[in-house]
Amino acid sequence: MSASPSTLFLVRQSRQALFRSLIADRPTIVQVQAGQKIVRYGERITSIGTAALGVLPARLPLTIENRPPFQGKYMASALLPDPELIESMKRDGLPNGDPFSVTLDDRALSAFERASVAIDDPLMPDALRNHAVREVVLWLAEAGVGFGATRPRSFGDRLRAMIGAEPDANWKAIDAAHALAVSEATLRRRLAAEGTAFGDLLADVRMTCALGLLQTTDWPVNAVALSVGYASPSRFAARFRDRFGIVPSAIRDDDERIRRSVRPTAD
Repeated sequence: MSASPSTLFLVRQSRQALFRSLIADRPTIVQVQAGQKIVRYGERITSIGTAALGVLPARLPLTIENRPPFQGKYMASALLPDPELIESMKRDGLPNGDPFSVTLDDRALSAFERASVAIDDPLMPDALRNHAVREVVLWLAEAGVGFGATRPRSFGDRLRAMIGAEPDANWKAIDAAHALAVSEATLRRRLAAEGTAFGDLLADVRMTCALGLLQTTDWPVNAVALSVGYASPSRFAARFRDRFGIVPSAIRDDDERIRRSVRPTAD
């Protein structure tokens, strides 16, 4: 079995927001169901509209804007293919493709639907699940859409992946350095060479994980805070607002209002 199986998430967002410099360790295939996703990287920009398929490449600082429709909320299916599967396909000749292109090809969309069903089926054999994901990637390639050239993991990328696997752990620079088999001084020096510091990277990974949880789960905000290492919900909310310019509850404020408005009725 693959160490990083393909996974599928439903992303929901009630309010328009702009998220700068989001870095993911895994590539993503996105199908927008309602609204629009704008993705920017440097001078490159793409718009993934309703029903379209696009990709988010890994390990690049992307600026992402999710725009809900006029009435309703932004919704999208996010398929995270197994990175080892993608690299295997590239070794077999899969073109890099353009990560800033989109497609409305019916065959690609049908393949995405089949892969979504396969991933959600707990009884589906891994071989068939991987086959379904491969089909999506191949149809995207036919449309010229891909993940771009593979970007080697930097030192910071390795640290991000390690923290992202356990964002609620009590991370200290010395412990992270030991896990990466370097001294604390070397860790700080290598991060500085990449333009960041341990504390900044730690906070950024935790906030990125929190954003994903707010968009893809129904967990209360307090539970999300704990899951990324914040025992104080107010401190978490302040850190989240500083990072993204929006309070955590605003990501899904329509859902929060609905839950608060529901009252038990007498029989």
